[in-house]
Amino acid sequence: MDTNSRNWRLARKAQLLVASALLLLQNYLVISLEASSVHIVYMGEKIYQNPQTTKKYHHKMLSSLLGSKEAAKNSILYSYKHGFSGFAARLTKRQAEAIAKFPGVVSVIPNGIHKLHTTRSWDFMGIHHSTSKTAFSDSNLGEGTIIGVIDTGIWPESPSFNDEAMAQVPSRWKGVCQEGEHFNSTNCNKKIIGARWFLKGITNQTKKLLQGNNTNEYLSARDGIGHGTHTASTAAGYFVGNANYRGLASGLARGGAPLAHLAIYKACWDFQIGDCTDADILKAFDKAIHDGVDVLTVSLGSFIPLYSYVDQRDAIAIGSFHATAKGITVVCSAGNSGPMSQTIVNTAPWIITVGATTIDRAFPAAITLGNNRTVWGQSIDTGKHNLGSVGLTYSERIALDPSDNLAKDCQSGSLNATMAAGKIVLCFSLSDEQDIVSASLTVKEAGGVGLVYAQYHEDGLTECDLFPCIKVDYEVGTQILTYIRRSRSPRASLSFPKTVIGKWISPRVASFSSRGPSSMSPTVLKPDIAAPGVDILAAFPPKGTTKSTSFTFLSGTSMSCPHVAGIAALIKSKHPTWSPAAIRSALVTTASQTGTDGNVISEEGSTLKAADPFDVGGGHVDPNKSMDPGLIYDITTEDYIQFLCSMGHSSASISKVTKTTTSCKKEKHQALNLNIPSISVPNLKRAATVKRTVTNVGNITAVYKALVKVPNGIKVRVEPQTLSFNSDTRVLTFNVSFLSTQKLHGYYKFGSLTWTDGKHCVRTPIAVRNTQFES
Repeated sequence: MDTNSRNWRLARKAQLLVASALLLLQNYLVISLEASSVHIVYMGEKIYQNPQTTKKYHHKMLSSLLGSKEAAKNSILYSYKHGFSGFAARLTKRQAEAIAKFPGVVSVIPNGIHKLHTTRSWDFMGIHHSTSKTAFSDSNLGEGTIIGVIDTGIWPESPSFNDEAMAQVPSRWKGVCQEGEHFNSTNCNKKIIGARWFLKGITNQTKKLLQGNNTNEYLSARDGIGHGTHTASTAAGYFVGNANYRGLASGLARGGAPLAHLAIYKACWDFQIGDCTDADILKAFDKAIHDGVDVLTVSLGSFIPLYSYVDQRDAIAIGSFHATAKGITVVCSAGNSGPMSQTIVNTAPWIITVGATTIDRAFPAAITLGNNRTVWGQSIDTGKHNLGSVGLTYSERIALDPSDNLAKDCQSGSLNATMAAGKIVLCFSLSDEQDIVSASLTVKEAGGVGLVYAQYHEDGLTECDLFPCIKVDYEVGTQILTYIRRSRSPRASLSFPKTVIGKWISPRVASFSSRGPSSMSPTVLKPDIAAPGVDILAAFPPKGTTKSTSFTFLSGTSMSCPHVAGIAALIKSKHPTWSPAAIRSALVTTASQTGTDGNVISEEGSTLKAADPFDVGGGHVDPNKSMDPGLIYDITTEDYIQFLCSMGHSSASISKVTKTTTSCKKEKHQALNLNIPSISVPNLKRAATVKRTVTNVGNITAVYKALVKVPNGIKVRVEPQTLSFNSDTRVLTFNVSFLSTQKLHGYYKFGSLTWTDGKHCVRTPIAVRNTQFES
């Protein structure tokens, strides 16, 4: 080869190297100019048992993507290395797409936002602190169990978290008391045995807001909102005598498991009233699994539409899957988007999903009209107002601009101050954007001295804290309006509210409680169960005023969720070897179907429609009966894996999650046969058969007979109709066959299957929908 040829080749190589370098530089500059955002790289079950080895593996993977260890160090926020494998990092869109193709990566999830689903309740459910046999006495008040709370933190000084009667911290506990702003190690005790806080998933912009004067937030596990304090005390608060809210609802406050320990995981922050990011939520799950909790209560959720459970954007489903696989019972709120159907969230089958109901306590307040007629509403405004009989007017009559409708529901700036001054104002709720507190501000600014707020008959009371506010339904509001229109000089007086117990039919399903069926997996009946969630009195941070109190009322499925978590801890204390599925089964199959009047539980509202399984699941939780369910429906992780197969996941994709060899079975009706304590057949074309297996946990020798409440238009056959258990036979399988007898109708019909041995009644709710009828 001559010299010229060699020189040409060397020059050509140099050109190619320069061009490649320029191309790499160009790509680097393009990527570096792209906006980065937090993504979660989810990798399923851990490959390595050593957490530090898992962390190094994550850093190595990210380094190979970003080009250096330093870039990886600056990008990564969290390494999930205890309960499962993955990490949260700041990535551009291109980088996220690239790392999604790396071996072992299940999915790359944008860092989404979840919202919070924002005492008499235990007496109402039959749990009394006495010597009689109850769930409290059966389980020794939950002693020795650990309830983890993923929420907004805790106010440790609340008397609900007194540890004088608490046992020593369990030796298996591996958690810490993480210090921070106004929170140090002395804030933990034998009740609050651990506290952690997670903020890295929040954007830098939001962090500045949290650190400024825009919130009451603390950069620590201390609760600046109150939501987490309320849920923690509902689940496991200790006994507090004479607990009340400004004199209302006075009594003995306590949580579901008063002697259970609490582990606090603050993942939600006071930005737009309780934001929780996927990255922070997953880190909370990861640490809770490491620390050794028995039960997790999670009163927050995503939005419709729902995402697939383990390979897309449902952080709660992913975290709870790994927690459940490690024996932790996860309880979640159903959401507050009711009463419309298909609004329920947290619908994964390994989660216990809880709807909300009322209790038998109310706070009536009288409105005495100028014609001496008295009508009633409800209120928790107890401030001294010294109102005698004063002028009464309708907001539309005193509109600043009569040509618009803003004054009807007292929207800001809509009222004529001259005409409102010194009067009680009647407003009607007409939009979702307006509520009683906003209306009270409008009336107060216009010089009004009281508010009567008429709205759709829904549950939950909110204090205005400005002047007397009374909530009425539309019927009473219309009666008051009729009086105003007929009177030349309408007047009224408002009474103080009082506490009344046992006079209201309850429980009733709260109007806000999200309803089933699940839009993601309709073969999994949701919610699982319902529990008190309306006007629940529980611990709360002080407001820093002379009227400050350490207890307050809150409503939402956020409040019903920790009720069930506390009961789950009681069951775990009595039956320490039971799986999360067994605990869920005990709760669902023993739930109550009737209210205090002896009739079936109804929906909240004037029509009192009978509640169905998409409102309450198995029914209203019955703590005492759940201690001794007789039979349980148990489930293994392998069963959940086969369920995921039925949802369309391949063996290969599931193996990425479990890090085991997975073989998807090709059984007919596989989704229907997940061994949950309910039956939902969403697409009955003509006939279908569902299989279930029960385990005897009652008397060693027992004979159970099947009783069926048949859904309308459906024939049901149970085989066998008798289950006989003895010392050699503890587990038996049965089939339930459904046959449509009507033409296509396309909506659900409901029934139930109950196995009874004369002592236990093991009830399974049934929902069936015809979709095609073939003759």
